[in-house]
Amino acid sequence: MMPKTPLSTTPLQMLKSPLFEDANIEVFMKRDDLNHPEIQGNKWHKLKFNLEQAKLQNKTTLLTFGGAYSNHIAATAAAAKLYGFSSMGFIRGDELQNTPSKWSHTLKTAHLNGMQLHFLSRTDYRLKSQLNFQHQLQQSYPDAWIIPEGGSNDLAIAGLQTLATEIDQQCPNWTHLITAVGTGATLSGLVRHLKMNSAQTVLGVATLGSGDFLKTDICRWIQNDNDWVAEKNPKNWAFLNLENPIRYGKITPEIELTQQQFRAEFDIVLDPIYTAKMVLGFYEALSKNRFPPNSKIILLHTGGLQGLQTLTSDPF
Repeated sequence: MMPKTPLSTTPLQMLKSPLFEDANIEVFMKRDDLNHPEIQGNKWHKLKFNLEQAKLQNKTTLLTFGGAYSNHIAATAAAAKLYGFSSMGFIRGDELQNTPSKWSHTLKTAHLNGMQLHFLSRTDYRLKSQLNFQHQLQQSYPDAWIIPEGGSNDLAIAGLQTLATEIDQQCPNWTHLITAVGTGATLSGLVRHLKMNSAQTVLGVATLGSGDFLKTDICRWIQNDNDWVAEKNPKNWAFLNLENPIRYGKITPEIELTQQQFRAEFDIVLDPIYTAKMVLGFYEALSKNRFPPNSKIILLHTGGLQGLQTLTSDPF
């Protein structure tokens, strides 16, 4: 059995601002960035049952995938070191193979935590989810527990039940819960496990495009059913798209300003790839009067602060 997270329940912090008072809404931030010192935010929830299952199956290595700035890569390397596994990361971008001086802080830290890094061309990296590729990988590394990109699988969805329960207990009458969306697993786990009524909606701010390409996976995860049909698609979640979509990984002046202003007003640090985009999406929706008076809005801080060590205006 894996050790419990050091912080069993993370705070729900009320955010006070004249802007929120004028709109007659209450805004909170679920501080899940505080749940684990090294496996932070949603990564802890998504990895914890994967770690348990790897132990149960006597696997000795965690094997996974990600980009040069992947929070999941960093979290998996840290988890492997903490819980007695070896780790392997298949990284998108073979141009980094022989240039460690250009590695991001994420890759350098993962490497220091013992992760073996294998760099794939972008063409080969696209094969990561294909059954033949997965089968060959398992044959090549029989002692490895293979975790998908972003840590997103059924065990990850199950792991988010704890977070959903905390939110329901801390603020049962919330009306809107807003989260950043990468692979869609965190949103899916929340929608699946929250005790929602018709007045409650989970809103996802996609970090890559509009997020529409994720709908199939999200619906399957929510319903725990590979035979989902459109008519069964739940109505209590939606994407909250940015007015001007920002390329994944790109840190724009608008994102930097959002980080600076949010920290100055609330003393909370946001990461530029996920939570700053989520907060920006919230403010854009607020400016359009998207939230009715008396709304109780929860902004989910999913962590990812390790990425702040590699600030760049145009990551590859």
